Amino acid sequence: MKSKFTILTVMAFAILIAGCSKDKFNENDAINAQKDLLNLKYQHELDLETLKQKGATAMQQLINTAALEQLKLNDSLKIKSNIAARKQDYTIRVVDVISNAPLADADVTVSSEGKIFAAKTNAQGIVTFTALYLFPTSTFLVSKTGYAATQISQSLAANSNVKLWNTTDLTNEITGTLYIETDLTNNTPEKVGAKVLVTAAANIPTNSSESYSVYFPTYTDAAGVYSIKVPAAPNGYTLSFEQIAADQKLYVNATEDDAVASFPASLPRLTTIKTYFNVNNFNAPFPTVTSSYYFKVAADKTGRTLYFPGSTYYNYYNQVLLSSVSDKFQVERLNINSTNNQNGNTDLNMYTYDANAKINVEIVDITGNIIKSAPKLMANAGSNGKLAYTYSPEGGSGYVHLKRDDAGVLVSDAKGVILKAVPYDSNYSSLGNNSNINITTNRGITNTYLLSNKGDKKVVNFYYGSGDSRVKQVY
Repeated sequence: MKSKFTILTVMAFAILIAGCSKDKFNENDAINAQKDLLNLKYQHELDLETLKQKGATAMQQLINTAALEQLKLNDSLKIKSNIAARKQDYTIRVVDVISNAPLADADVTVSSEGKIFAAKTNAQGIVTFTALYLFPTSTFLVSKTGYAATQISQSLAANSNVKLWNTTDLTNEITGTLYIETDLTNNTPEKVGAKVLVTAAANIPTNSSESYSVYFPTYTDAAGVYSIKVPAAPNGYTLSFEQIAADQKLYVNATEDDAVASFPASLPRLTTIKTYFNVNNFNAPFPTVTSSYYFKVAADKTGRTLYFPGSTYYNYYNQVLLSSVSDKFQVERLNINSTNNQNGNTDLNMYTYDANAKINVEIVDITGNIIKSAPKLMANAGSNGKLAYTYSPEGGSGYVHLKRDDAGVLVSDAKGVILKAVPYDSNYSSLGNNSNINITTNRGITNTYLLSNKGDKKVVNFYYGSGDSRVKQVY
Protein backbone atom coordinates (compact mmCIF):
# COMPACT_ATOMS: atom_id res chain seq x y z
CA MET A 1 0.00 0.00 0.00
CA LYS A 2 2.92 2.32 0.78
CA SER A 3 4.27 1.79 -2.74
CA LYS A 4 0.90 2.85 -4.17
CA PHE A 5 0.88 5.99 -2.05
CA THR A 6 4.43 6.76 -3.15
CA ILE A 7 3.48 6.43 -6.86
CA LEU A 8 0.49 8.71 -6.44
CA THR A 9 2.47 11.29 -4.53
CA VAL A 10 5.24 11.37 -7.14
CA MET A 11 2.72 11.62 -10.01
CA ALA A 12 0.75 14.41 -8.34
CA PHE A 13 3.91 16.31 -7.46
CA ALA A 14 5.05 16.01 -11.12
CA ILE A 15 1.73 17.37 -12.35
CA LEU A 16 1.91 20.22 -9.84
CA ILE A 17 5.40 21.19 -11.02
CA ALA A 18 4.43 20.87 -14.73
CA GLY A 19 1.33 23.01 -14.18
CA CYS A 20 3.31 25.86 -12.65
CA SER A 21 3.64 28.62 -15.24
CA LYS A 22 5.57 31.22 -13.12
CA ASP A 23 9.04 32.20 -14.23
CA LYS A 24 10.12 33.24 -10.62
CA PHE A 25 9.79 31.22 -7.42
CA ASN A 26 10.02 33.16 -4.13
CA GLU A 27 9.68 32.31 -0.40
CA ASN A 28 5.96 32.96 -0.33
CA ASP A 29 5.51 30.56 -3.21
CA ALA A 30 7.45 27.92 -1.28
CA ILE A 31 5.16 28.28 1.79
CA ASN A 32 2.07 28.00 -0.40
CA ALA A 33 3.55 24.97 -2.13
CA GLN A 34 4.04 23.27 1.26
CA LYS A 35 0.36 23.91 2.10
CA ASP A 36 -0.69 22.48 -1.24
CA LEU A 37 1.41 19.35 -0.63
CA LEU A 38 -0.16 18.81 2.80
CA ASN A 39 -3.63 19.18 1.28
CA LEU A 40 -2.61 16.83 -1.51
CA LYS A 41 -1.33 14.26 0.99
CA TYR A 42 -4.58 14.39 2.90
CA GLN A 43 -6.57 13.96 -0.32
CA HIS A 44 -4.49 10.94 -1.31
CA GLU A 45 -5.15 9.36 2.07
CA LEU A 46 -8.83 9.69 1.26
CA ASP A 47 -8.15 8.22 -2.17
CA LEU A 48 -6.31 5.26 -0.59
CA GLU A 49 -9.32 4.54 1.58
CA THR A 50 -11.49 4.65 -1.54
CA LEU A 51 -9.10 2.25 -3.25
CA LYS A 52 -9.47 -0.18 -0.36
CA GLN A 53 -13.21 -0.14 -0.95
CA LYS A 54 -13.24 -0.14 -4.77
CA GLY A 55 -10.19 -2.16 -5.54
CA ALA A 56 -7.89 -2.04 -8.55
CA THR A 57 -10.39 -0.28 -10.83
CA ALA A 58 -10.18 2.97 -8.88
CA MET A 59 -6.37 2.75 -8.91
CA GLN A 60 -6.40 2.45 -12.69
CA GLN A 61 -8.68 5.47 -12.96
CA LEU A 62 -6.19 7.56 -10.99
CA ILE A 63 -3.36 6.41 -13.23
CA ASN A 64 -5.38 7.20 -16.38
CA THR A 65 -6.25 10.67 -15.06
CA ALA A 66 -2.63 11.45 -14.38
CA ALA A 67 -1.62 10.23 -17.85
CA LEU A 68 -4.32 12.39 -19.50
CA GLU A 69 -3.11 15.50 -17.67
CA GLN A 70 0.41 14.80 -18.92
CA LEU A 71 -0.87 14.52 -22.52
CA LYS A 72 -2.66 17.86 -22.18
CA LEU A 73 0.53 19.46 -20.93
CA ASN A 74 2.52 18.05 -23.86
CA ASP A 75 -0.11 19.30 -26.38
CA SER A 76 -0.09 22.75 -24.81
CA LEU A 77 3.68 23.00 -25.09
CA LYS A 78 3.52 21.86 -28.73
CA ILE A 79 0.81 24.46 -29.60
CA LYS A 80 2.83 27.24 -27.98
CA SER A 81 5.85 26.18 -29.98
CA ASN A 82 3.86 26.25 -33.24
CA ILE A 83 2.36 29.67 -32.43
CA ALA A 84 5.78 31.12 -31.74
CA ALA A 85 7.05 29.82 -35.08
CA ARG A 86 4.12 31.37 -37.02
CA LYS A 87 4.13 34.83 -35.51
CA GLN A 88 4.98 37.61 -37.93
CA ASP A 89 4.88 41.37 -38.45
CA TYR A 90 2.04 43.11 -40.34
CA THR A 91 2.14 46.56 -41.96
CA ILE A 92 -1.11 48.29 -42.95
CA ARG A 93 -1.31 51.37 -45.22
CA VAL A 94 -4.56 53.36 -45.21
CA VAL A 95 -5.54 55.77 -48.04
CA ASP A 96 -8.58 57.77 -49.21
CA VAL A 97 -10.68 55.80 -51.70
CA ILE A 98 -11.23 58.81 -53.99
CA SER A 99 -7.91 60.71 -53.86
CA ASN A 100 -5.64 57.80 -52.86
CA ALA A 101 -3.92 60.15 -50.37
CA PRO A 102 -2.54 58.59 -47.14
CA LEU A 103 -4.75 58.94 -44.07
CA ALA A 104 -3.09 59.70 -40.74
CA ASP A 105 -4.62 58.85 -37.33
CA ALA A 106 -6.76 56.03 -38.67
CA ASP A 107 -7.49 53.40 -36.02
CA VAL A 108 -6.41 49.85 -36.88
CA THR A 109 -7.47 47.00 -34.58
CA VAL A 110 -6.83 43.27 -34.66
CA SER A 111 -7.30 40.31 -32.29
CA SER A 112 -4.46 37.86 -31.64
CA GLU A 113 -4.35 35.03 -29.08
CA GLY A 114 -7.38 36.44 -27.25
CA LYS A 115 -5.94 39.95 -26.94
CA ILE A 116 -6.84 43.16 -28.77
CA PHE A 117 -4.04 45.12 -30.44
CA ALA A 118 -4.78 48.67 -31.60
CA ALA A 119 -2.69 51.45 -33.12
CA LYS A 120 -3.03 54.61 -35.23
CA THR A 121 -1.52 55.25 -38.65
CA ASN A 122 1.32 57.75 -38.97
CA ALA A 123 1.53 60.71 -41.36
CA GLN A 124 2.19 58.31 -44.22
CA GLY A 125 -0.97 56.37 -43.35
CA ILE A 126 1.07 53.40 -42.13
CA VAL A 127 0.87 51.30 -38.96
CA THR A 128 2.91 48.19 -38.10
CA PHE A 129 2.12 45.34 -35.70
CA THR A 130 4.93 43.02 -34.60
CA ALA A 131 4.89 39.33 -33.74
CA LEU A 132 1.19 38.63 -34.24
CA TYR A 133 -0.26 35.15 -34.53
CA LEU A 134 -3.28 35.34 -36.87
CA PHE A 135 -5.59 32.81 -38.45
CA PRO A 136 -6.33 32.86 -42.20
CA THR A 137 -9.77 34.28 -41.36
CA SER A 138 -8.40 37.04 -39.10
CA THR A 139 -9.15 40.61 -40.19
CA PHE A 140 -7.93 44.10 -39.40
CA LEU A 141 -10.68 46.60 -38.55
CA VAL A 142 -9.86 50.05 -39.93
CA SER A 143 -11.77 53.22 -39.00
CA LYS A 144 -11.42 56.97 -38.86
CA THR A 145 -13.76 59.74 -37.75
CA GLY A 146 -15.75 60.98 -40.74
CA TYR A 147 -15.05 57.83 -42.77
CA ALA A 148 -16.92 54.58 -43.25
CA ALA A 149 -15.19 51.81 -41.29
CA THR A 150 -13.98 48.73 -43.12
CA GLN A 151 -11.94 45.60 -42.60
CA ILE A 152 -9.29 43.74 -44.57
CA SER A 153 -8.21 40.12 -44.33
CA GLN A 154 -4.76 39.43 -42.96
CA SER A 155 -3.82 37.66 -46.20
CA LEU A 156 -4.20 40.93 -48.15
CA ALA A 157 -3.14 43.37 -45.46
CA ALA A 158 0.51 43.38 -46.45
CA ASN A 159 -0.11 43.51 -50.21
CA SER A 160 -2.87 46.13 -50.63
CA ASN A 161 -3.77 49.61 -49.50
CA VAL A 162 -6.79 49.80 -47.23
CA LYS A 163 -9.21 52.34 -48.75
CA LEU A 164 -11.47 54.42 -46.53
CA TRP A 165 -14.38 56.48 -47.81
CA ASN A 166 -15.09 60.00 -46.56
CA THR A 167 -18.82 60.15 -45.76
CA THR A 168 -18.99 63.67 -44.31
CA ASP A 169 -19.13 65.70 -47.55
CA LEU A 170 -22.80 65.13 -48.48
CA THR A 171 -22.91 67.53 -51.43
CA ASN A 172 -24.26 64.96 -53.90
CA GLU A 173 -27.98 64.22 -54.15
CA ILE A 174 -30.35 61.66 -55.63
CA THR A 175 -33.97 62.73 -55.74
CA GLY A 176 -37.16 61.81 -57.56
CA THR A 177 -40.76 60.67 -57.32
CA LEU A 178 -42.07 57.12 -56.96
CA TYR A 179 -45.08 56.10 -59.03
CA ILE A 180 -47.37 53.10 -58.76
CA GLU A 181 -50.35 51.62 -60.58
CA THR A 182 -52.97 51.35 -57.85
CA ASP A 183 -55.72 52.23 -60.36
CA LEU A 184 -55.76 50.31 -63.65
CA THR A 185 -58.89 52.11 -64.81
CA ASN A 186 -56.93 55.19 -65.90
CA ASN A 187 -53.77 55.81 -67.89
CA THR A 188 -52.06 57.97 -65.26
CA PRO A 189 -49.85 56.29 -62.64
CA GLU A 190 -50.44 57.23 -59.03
CA LYS A 191 -47.83 58.41 -56.51
CA VAL A 192 -46.80 56.02 -53.74
CA GLY A 193 -47.41 58.42 -50.86
CA ALA A 194 -45.50 58.82 -47.62
CA LYS A 195 -43.03 56.66 -45.67
CA VAL A 196 -41.83 54.35 -48.45
CA LEU A 197 -38.23 53.35 -47.77
CA VAL A 198 -35.67 54.25 -50.46
CA THR A 199 -32.04 53.23 -50.01
CA ALA A 200 -28.94 54.27 -51.95
CA ALA A 201 -26.14 51.70 -51.66
CA ALA A 202 -22.51 52.34 -52.62
CA ASN A 203 -20.02 49.54 -53.14
CA ILE A 204 -16.63 50.73 -51.89
CA PRO A 205 -13.41 48.82 -52.69
CA THR A 206 -11.30 48.03 -49.62
CA ASN A 207 -8.38 47.05 -51.84
CA SER A 208 -7.83 45.41 -55.21
CA SER A 209 -10.01 42.38 -54.46
CA GLU A 210 -12.30 43.18 -51.51
CA SER A 211 -15.12 45.64 -51.03
CA TYR A 212 -17.91 46.60 -48.67
CA SER A 213 -21.28 48.33 -48.99
CA VAL A 214 -22.55 51.48 -47.31
CA TYR A 215 -26.27 52.36 -47.21
CA PHE A 216 -28.03 55.73 -47.13
CA PRO A 217 -31.77 55.33 -46.37
CA THR A 218 -34.60 57.85 -46.60
CA TYR A 219 -38.41 57.91 -46.83
CA THR A 220 -40.79 59.45 -49.33
CA ASP A 221 -42.98 62.36 -48.34
CA ALA A 222 -46.76 62.55 -48.81
CA ALA A 223 -46.28 63.36 -52.52
CA GLY A 224 -44.09 60.28 -53.09
CA VAL A 225 -40.93 62.39 -53.37
CA TYR A 226 -37.61 61.21 -51.92
CA SER A 227 -34.23 62.90 -51.54
CA ILE A 228 -30.94 61.36 -50.40
CA LYS A 229 -27.82 63.39 -49.63
CA VAL A 230 -24.71 61.33 -50.34
CA PRO A 231 -20.96 61.74 -50.79
CA ALA A 232 -19.24 61.18 -54.13
CA ALA A 233 -18.78 57.45 -54.66
CA PRO A 234 -16.16 55.82 -56.94
CA ASN A 235 -18.61 53.25 -58.32
CA GLY A 236 -21.86 55.22 -58.05
CA TYR A 237 -25.03 54.13 -56.27
CA THR A 238 -27.66 51.45 -56.62
CA LEU A 239 -31.15 52.40 -55.49
CA SER A 240 -33.46 49.91 -53.84
CA PHE A 241 -37.07 50.24 -52.72
CA GLU A 242 -39.13 48.39 -50.16
CA GLN A 243 -42.08 46.25 -51.20
CA ILE A 244 -45.42 48.06 -51.04
CA ALA A 245 -48.77 46.46 -50.24
CA ALA A 246 -51.72 48.49 -51.53
CA ASP A 247 -55.28 48.06 -52.76
CA GLN A 248 -55.42 48.07 -56.55
CA LYS A 249 -58.55 49.01 -58.48
CA LEU A 250 -59.07 47.06 -61.70
CA TYR A 251 -61.67 45.42 -63.92
CA VAL A 252 -62.04 41.65 -63.75
CA ASN A 253 -64.11 39.14 -65.66
CA ALA A 254 -64.11 37.15 -62.44
CA THR A 255 -61.93 36.27 -59.45
CA GLU A 256 -61.17 33.02 -57.67
CA ASP A 257 -64.13 33.80 -55.39
CA ASP A 258 -66.60 33.28 -58.26
CA ALA A 259 -68.03 29.81 -58.67
CA VAL A 260 -67.84 30.14 -62.47
CA ALA A 261 -65.20 32.45 -63.85
CA SER A 262 -66.73 33.07 -67.28
CA PHE A 263 -69.52 34.84 -69.09
CA PRO A 264 -72.49 34.67 -68.82
CA ALA A 265 -72.36 33.29 -65.26
CA SER A 266 -70.30 36.34 -64.31
CA LEU A 267 -70.04 39.76 -65.91
CA PRO A 268 -66.92 41.92 -65.85
CA ARG A 269 -66.90 44.25 -62.89
CA LEU A 270 -64.82 46.80 -61.10
CA THR A 271 -63.19 45.55 -57.91
CA THR A 272 -60.34 46.28 -55.52
CA ILE A 273 -57.74 43.65 -54.63
CA LYS A 274 -54.74 43.85 -52.31
CA THR A 275 -51.59 43.81 -54.43
CA TYR A 276 -47.86 43.69 -53.69
CA PHE A 277 -45.54 45.97 -55.65
CA ASN A 278 -41.79 45.86 -56.26
CA VAL A 279 -39.84 48.22 -58.51
CA ASN A 280 -39.14 46.70 -61.94
CA ASN A 281 -41.25 43.63 -61.14
CA PHE A 282 -44.50 43.33 -63.08
CA ASN A 283 -45.40 39.71 -62.50
CA ALA A 284 -49.03 40.12 -61.45
CA PRO A 285 -51.12 39.60 -64.62
CA PHE A 286 -54.18 41.71 -65.11
CA PRO A 287 -57.19 40.38 -67.01
CA THR A 288 -58.15 41.41 -70.51
CA VAL A 289 -61.59 42.98 -70.19
CA THR A 290 -62.81 44.30 -73.54
CA SER A 291 -66.57 44.14 -73.05
CA SER A 292 -67.25 47.47 -71.37
CA TYR A 293 -71.04 47.08 -71.73
CA TYR A 294 -73.62 44.28 -72.00
CA PHE A 295 -77.28 43.99 -72.97
CA LYS A 296 -79.31 42.48 -70.15
CA VAL A 297 -82.61 40.90 -71.23
CA ALA A 298 -85.32 40.67 -68.56
CA ALA A 299 -85.60 37.25 -66.91
CA ASP A 300 -87.43 34.55 -68.83
CA LYS A 301 -90.29 32.40 -67.47
CA THR A 302 -87.81 30.23 -65.52
CA GLY A 303 -86.08 33.24 -63.96
CA ARG A 304 -82.91 33.04 -66.05
CA THR A 305 -81.29 36.21 -67.40
CA LEU A 306 -79.85 36.43 -70.90
CA TYR A 307 -76.92 38.71 -71.73
CA PHE A 308 -75.64 39.88 -75.09
CA PRO A 309 -72.05 41.21 -75.02
CA GLY A 310 -71.30 44.57 -76.57
CA SER A 311 -69.11 45.06 -79.60
CA THR A 312 -65.57 43.84 -78.96
CA TYR A 313 -62.67 42.24 -80.76
CA TYR A 314 -64.28 38.88 -79.97
CA ASN A 315 -67.78 39.95 -80.98
CA TYR A 316 -67.81 42.52 -83.78
CA TYR A 317 -71.32 41.47 -84.93
CA ASN A 318 -73.01 43.49 -82.18
CA GLN A 319 -73.05 47.18 -83.05
CA VAL A 320 -74.69 50.24 -81.52
CA LEU A 321 -74.53 53.09 -84.02
CA LEU A 322 -74.64 56.63 -82.66
CA SER A 323 -75.13 60.15 -83.95
CA SER A 324 -73.51 63.25 -82.47
CA VAL A 325 -75.61 65.64 -80.40
CA SER A 326 -73.49 68.60 -79.31
CA ASP A 327 -70.52 67.06 -77.45
CA LYS A 328 -72.41 63.82 -76.69
CA PHE A 329 -74.11 61.02 -78.63
CA GLN A 330 -77.43 59.19 -78.93
CA VAL A 331 -78.42 55.73 -80.22
CA GLU A 332 -79.78 55.62 -83.79
CA ARG A 333 -79.95 51.90 -84.47
CA LEU A 334 -78.71 48.55 -83.21
CA ASN A 335 -77.43 45.42 -84.95
CA ILE A 336 -77.34 42.81 -82.18
CA ASN A 337 -76.82 39.50 -83.91
CA SER A 338 -74.75 37.30 -81.66
CA THR A 339 -74.45 36.06 -78.10
CA ASN A 340 -70.89 35.05 -78.81
CA ASN A 341 -68.23 36.06 -76.32
CA GLN A 342 -64.58 35.13 -76.02
CA ASN A 343 -65.72 32.25 -73.80
CA GLY A 344 -68.30 30.83 -76.20
CA ASN A 345 -71.81 31.22 -77.57
CA THR A 346 -75.11 31.12 -75.62
CA ASP A 347 -77.98 29.01 -76.98
CA LEU A 348 -81.05 31.29 -77.26
CA ASN A 349 -83.38 28.29 -77.33
CA MET A 350 -82.66 27.79 -73.64
CA TYR A 351 -84.68 30.95 -72.84
CA THR A 352 -88.48 31.03 -73.07
CA TYR A 353 -90.73 34.12 -72.69
CA ASP A 354 -94.42 34.83 -73.04
CA ALA A 355 -95.58 34.42 -76.62
CA ASN A 356 -95.34 37.62 -78.73
CA ALA A 357 -94.11 39.62 -75.74
CA LYS A 358 -92.09 42.83 -75.85
CA ILE A 359 -89.26 42.26 -73.37
CA ASN A 360 -87.34 45.07 -71.68
CA VAL A 361 -83.58 45.21 -72.31
CA GLU A 362 -81.13 47.43 -70.49
CA ILE A 363 -77.48 48.28 -71.10
CA VAL A 364 -75.12 47.38 -68.28
CA ASP A 365 -72.29 49.93 -68.29
CA ILE A 366 -69.33 48.10 -66.78
CA THR A 367 -67.15 51.18 -66.48
CA GLY A 368 -69.91 53.51 -65.34
CA ASN A 369 -68.62 56.35 -67.54
CA ILE A 370 -70.06 55.51 -70.96
CA ILE A 371 -73.74 56.25 -70.50
CA LYS A 372 -75.27 59.35 -68.98
CA SER A 373 -78.87 58.46 -69.71
CA ALA A 374 -79.59 54.84 -70.62
CA PRO A 375 -81.37 54.20 -73.95
CA LYS A 376 -84.67 52.34 -73.72
CA LEU A 377 -84.43 49.03 -75.51
CA MET A 378 -86.52 45.93 -76.11
CA ALA A 379 -86.48 42.44 -77.59
CA ASN A 380 -89.37 40.62 -79.30
CA ALA A 381 -90.56 37.10 -78.54
CA GLY A 382 -92.25 35.00 -81.23
CA SER A 383 -95.34 32.88 -80.94
CA ASN A 384 -93.19 30.08 -79.49
CA GLY A 385 -91.88 32.35 -76.74
CA LYS A 386 -88.34 32.36 -78.17
CA LEU A 387 -86.48 35.57 -79.01
CA ALA A 388 -87.17 36.60 -82.59
CA TYR A 389 -84.65 38.05 -85.04
CA THR A 390 -86.33 41.19 -86.38
CA TYR A 391 -85.67 44.40 -88.30
CA SER A 392 -86.39 47.88 -86.97
CA PRO A 393 -87.87 50.88 -88.87
CA GLU A 394 -84.61 52.80 -88.30
CA GLY A 395 -82.67 50.12 -90.18
CA GLY A 396 -81.42 47.97 -87.31
CA SER A 397 -81.40 44.19 -87.29
CA GLY A 398 -81.06 41.41 -84.74
CA TYR A 399 -82.51 40.67 -81.31
CA VAL A 400 -82.38 44.09 -79.59
CA HIS A 401 -83.83 47.41 -80.83
CA LEU A 402 -84.95 50.82 -79.62
CA LYS A 403 -88.14 50.47 -77.63
CA ARG A 404 -91.49 51.29 -79.30
CA ASP A 405 -95.05 51.42 -78.04
CA ASP A 406 -97.89 49.31 -79.42
CA ALA A 407 -98.37 51.86 -82.20
CA GLY A 408 -94.77 51.44 -83.31
CA VAL A 409 -93.64 54.86 -82.08
CA LEU A 410 -90.37 55.27 -80.18
CA VAL A 411 -90.98 55.82 -76.49
CA SER A 412 -89.83 59.04 -74.88
CA ASP A 413 -86.03 59.35 -74.47
CA ALA A 414 -85.53 56.02 -76.16
CA LYS A 415 -82.20 57.08 -77.73
CA GLY A 416 -80.57 58.00 -74.41
CA VAL A 417 -77.48 60.12 -73.87
CA ILE A 418 -74.08 58.50 -74.50
CA LEU A 419 -70.82 60.05 -73.28
CA LYS A 420 -68.17 58.10 -75.21
CA ALA A 421 -67.95 56.69 -78.71
CA VAL A 422 -65.45 55.58 -81.32
CA PRO A 423 -65.53 56.48 -85.05
CA TYR A 424 -67.48 54.09 -87.28
CA ASP A 425 -67.98 55.73 -90.71
CA SER A 426 -68.67 59.18 -92.14
CA ASN A 427 -72.22 59.20 -90.71
CA TYR A 428 -72.03 57.34 -87.42
CA SER A 429 -69.99 56.66 -84.36
CA SER A 430 -70.09 53.38 -82.48
CA LEU A 431 -70.58 52.37 -78.88
CA GLY A 432 -67.78 49.91 -78.46
CA ASN A 433 -64.35 49.11 -77.14
CA ASN A 434 -61.81 46.85 -78.79
CA SER A 435 -59.01 47.33 -76.29
CA ASN A 436 -58.51 46.30 -72.69
CA ILE A 437 -60.22 48.66 -70.28
CA ASN A 438 -57.47 47.86 -67.77
CA ILE A 439 -54.66 50.28 -68.58
CA THR A 440 -51.01 50.11 -67.60
CA THR A 441 -47.70 51.41 -68.88
CA ASN A 442 -45.22 49.04 -67.29
CA ARG A 443 -41.66 50.10 -67.94
CA GLY A 444 -38.33 49.14 -66.44
CA ILE A 445 -35.88 51.75 -65.19
CA THR A 446 -32.22 51.21 -64.37
CA ASN A 447 -31.46 51.73 -60.71
CA THR A 448 -27.67 52.23 -60.80
CA TYR A 449 -26.22 55.73 -61.25
CA LEU A 450 -22.76 57.26 -61.21
CA LEU A 451 -22.15 60.11 -58.79
CA SER A 452 -18.38 59.98 -58.72
CA ASN A 453 -17.76 63.75 -58.81
CA LYS A 454 -18.33 66.16 -55.97
CA GLY A 455 -21.67 67.97 -56.32
CA ASP A 456 -23.24 65.49 -58.78
CA LYS A 457 -27.05 65.40 -58.69
CA LYS A 458 -29.50 62.93 -60.23
CA VAL A 459 -33.27 63.09 -60.60
CA VAL A 460 -34.66 59.58 -60.82
CA ASN A 461 -38.41 58.93 -60.99
CA PHE A 462 -39.09 55.29 -60.29
CA TYR A 463 -42.09 53.26 -61.37
CA TYR A 464 -43.49 50.36 -59.35
CA GLY A 465 -45.80 49.25 -62.15
CA SER A 466 -48.94 47.13 -62.02
CA GLY A 467 -47.83 44.78 -59.28
CA ASP A 468 -45.74 41.76 -58.44
CA SER A 469 -48.46 39.53 -56.95
CA ARG A 470 -52.03 39.68 -55.58
CA VAL A 471 -53.77 38.03 -52.65
CA LYS A 472 -56.24 36.40 -55.02
CA GLN A 473 -56.26 35.26 -58.63
CA VAL A 474 -58.12 37.30 -61.23
CA TYR A 475 -59.47 36.39 -64.65
